[in-house]
Amino acid sequence: MFWIALGVLAPILIFAGIIWLAVRRGLELKRLCDQGIEVTGRVAEKRAVAGHGSGPRQKKIVMSYRDRFGAEHLRTSSVPLSVYDQYQVDDPIEIVYLPDSPATSSPKYLVDQCREALRKKTS
Repeated sequence: MFWIALGVLAPILIFAGIIWLAVRRGLELKRLCDQGIEVTGRVAEKRAVAGHGSGPRQKKIVMSYRDRFGAEHLRTSSVPLSVYDQYQVDDPIEIVYLPDSPATSSPKYLVDQCREALRKKTS
């Protein structure tokens, strides 16, 4: 009986966790659009992470930036190939972070896309 309950409950919990992460990131992006502070950081690293099976590789950029108090932060962001190819290590990159949580950030191009989508929604 335990294994049956676990077999039913595990997928539900995994699905709920995925939904929770998506909602949380959406709320973070909304806050970044409304309250974000823009800074110029640097590309600290570029990563190509293997996809599942024969799927495409995921492209990630690790960004380094300093908040308004001078503390350094690193943030890894999944990016499309066009953005990945646009940057080299040590290139400047525009970043937006939250004033009350400077470790919460995103590349500015993504925040700009969200701002545009929010403008269209309210029009």
